[in-house]
Amino acid sequence: MSGKEHYEKGMTLYREGKLQEALEALSQALNEEPENAYWLSDRGVCFFHQKKFKEALEDMNRAQKLQPNNPYRYSSRAYIRDVMGDTQGAVEDYQKAVHLDPEDAIAHNNLGMLLEKLGRKQEAEKSIKRADKLAGAQEYREKMMSKLKEQGAPEPEAPAGSLMGEMAKVFLTRKGMKEFLQFIRNGFKLRE
Repeated sequence: MSGKEHYEKGMTLYREGKLQEALEALSQALNEEPENAYWLSDRGVCFFHQKKFKEALEDMNRAQKLQPNNPYRYSSRAYIRDVMGDTQGAVEDYQKAVHLDPEDAIAHNNLGMLLEKLGRKQEAEKSIKRADKLAGAQEYREKMMSKLKEQGAPEPEAPAGSLMGEMAKVFLTRKGMKEFLQFIRNGFKLRE
C-alpha cells in the first residue's frame, strides 16, 4: 500500500471511530512520507481524541515546523496546549494564528476565551468582538450571493445532508457562524 492509501484508510477508520486502527494506518502513511504536515496534523488529532496529548502535541509541533506560515498549525496546537494546562502557550499560538490570518473568527474567539481565563478581560473582549465582527462579514457574503442569484447566476450547491452542505450552512451564513461561535463559547455543548 502507498502512503496515500494508508492515509485514506486511516481517515476512514477515524471517521468510523476506530481510533487505534486509524493511528496505525496514519503511522504507516507517515513512514512513507514523514514530512507530510497534513498527515502529521491529522494523526495528532487522532492522538488527541485518544487522550494521548503528549503525542498529539509532538505531531502538531512537527507539522508547525514544516509549515510555519500556516495559521491552522498554530490554532490546532493551541487547542491541545490549553487542554494540557499550558494556557499561556495556547494564547501565544492563537496570537500567531490571528497574525497570520486576521480573518479567522474562530481563532479570535478562542483567543478571547483564553485571555478571559487568564483574567485579561479587556483584551478578551476585544478579541471576542473581532470574532463577532468577522462572523458578521457572513452577512455581506449572503447579500452578494443574493445579488448574484437575482442576476441569474447559479447558486453553488452541496447535497443536502452532506458534509459540504452542513459546512456551508455553518460557515457561509451569519446565523450559522454565530451559532458555531456560541457552541464554542458553551464549551462545545449544544444549547438545551
